[in-house]
Amino acid sequence: MDAGRPTMEVEALHEIASVLSLTTDLSKAFNSALTILRDLLEMRNGTVSLFDPVTGDVFIEAAPEMSDAERILGRMRPGEGVIGRVFSTSAPLVVPDLAEEPLFLNRTGTWRDVDRDRRAMLALPIRDARATYGVLTVDRRWAGAPFSFDRDLRLLGLAASMLATRIRLHQLENPVQRASHDDAPPLGPEPERFPGVIGQSPAWTAVLELVARVALSRATVFLRGESGTGKEVVARVIHDRSPRAARPFVVVNCAALPESLAESELFGHERGAFTGATQAHQGRFEQADGGTLFLDEVGELPLSTQVKLLRVIQERQFERVGGRRTLTVDVRLVAATNRDMEAAVRQGTFRLDLYHRLSVVNVNLPPLRDRPDDIPVLARHFLDELCREHGRDLAFSPEALDMLHRQPWPGNVRQLRNVVERAVISATGPALAPADLDCEEAVAPGSPAPALRAPEVVLDEAARVRAALERSGFVQAKAARLLGMTVRQLAYRVRKYGIALERF
Repeated sequence: MDAGRPTMEVEALHEIASVLSLTTDLSKAFNSALTILRDLLEMRNGTVSLFDPVTGDVFIEAAPEMSDAERILGRMRPGEGVIGRVFSTSAPLVVPDLAEEPLFLNRTGTWRDVDRDRRAMLALPIRDARATYGVLTVDRRWAGAPFSFDRDLRLLGLAASMLATRIRLHQLENPVQRASHDDAPPLGPEPERFPGVIGQSPAWTAVLELVARVALSRATVFLRGESGTGKEVVARVIHDRSPRAARPFVVVNCAALPESLAESELFGHERGAFTGATQAHQGRFEQADGGTLFLDEVGELPLSTQVKLLRVIQERQFERVGGRRTLTVDVRLVAATNRDMEAAVRQGTFRLDLYHRLSVVNVNLPPLRDRPDDIPVLARHFLDELCREHGRDLAFSPEALDMLHRQPWPGNVRQLRNVVERAVISATGPALAPADLDCEEAVAPGSPAPALRAPEVVLDEAARVRAALERSGFVQAKAARLLGMTVRQLAYRVRKYGIALERF
């Protein structure tokens, strides 16, 4: 027996206790603990895996000897593989030879040539009297110092208990954020539980139920769906139902960021960082500290910015452009896209590692054509809202609602609202008829529901601009919102058509 080993073990446990008590970032603390086990006790390839109650997976939170791409692949269902088995049974597992262990899946690809480079593994549950939080694993090469399984299990059991205590303390500091499914309040799709979210179709109800669970966790959420399906609305619901609701909700449209300014916009810049930087500027990550950052159209980010974004997600740290001071933020990310991200990854325009980091929880928003029962509900909601805004008293005729119900709506909810808005602006009677609804854009080739239009009452573009200005009291910002355009676009049309900006 190595006479110096007990001293090394005591030193290792002492250092692990120190980093767990002094480091506020759990991931960094776990990585440091694993590094101590490696350096002092020759326990290699250490991992700390935690259970995510939202996805139901056990994922690798810390693994200092793995690349990020490898670690991302290490997601297991409870009972699956060595880690999943230990988590589901809450019992340690000794693997004398990885090459002979059927439970060893090597999903990350980290362990290479295990037939020739023989290794043993120890896996222990990270648990306390209340719950099992995850799994601690280490291995050793046969050619190195052999495991003394009883002694090493006792040592690692102490280390795992320290990790469990640290996790429990973190949960006590963030009780709602770490709530499990069992701790969460009863779920239901009732619209009043989600202010501003309209619809009760089965497809939409399934989204709301998932959103209610996701909101309570700290997991990054990736909203997928066509343009106009309500991704920003859902992102705001996730924020409003989370423990971060009282903190900022910051929106970034990544498609509107020029490549030269993307990093400055997201991460800020210091004075003098580039021409025109006359003063320091807080980026969106700083603005969202403690809250939620919504990255809309994240697939449009340039590759150079994707690299820096990946680092922020991994380490929660960054530097402003032109700065040297490292900033640490606590931001929950919600990303969204209408792109085929898998194709973007294959084409090399989007990083695979960032894609995996964003895809912790995927929420697919159904297009409006897949939730037709919600169309009349949404249409009436928009009509009530717009009538209040414009001081009008209008209703849909049965024929108008039936026409809306039969449209394919390639522009989804946003397009439906625009159609109702145009009708409110231009209608002359108290009831909206099919002729009042300009649904031309909603008709796809071969659609069985041709739009019923009356060209003689449909306004041309100049007349629509004039009508919007009149309805808004000639407040250009308000008129631009009515028309679904920017103030600059409205100003261009005002000049183009020679429209006087005063009441006639």
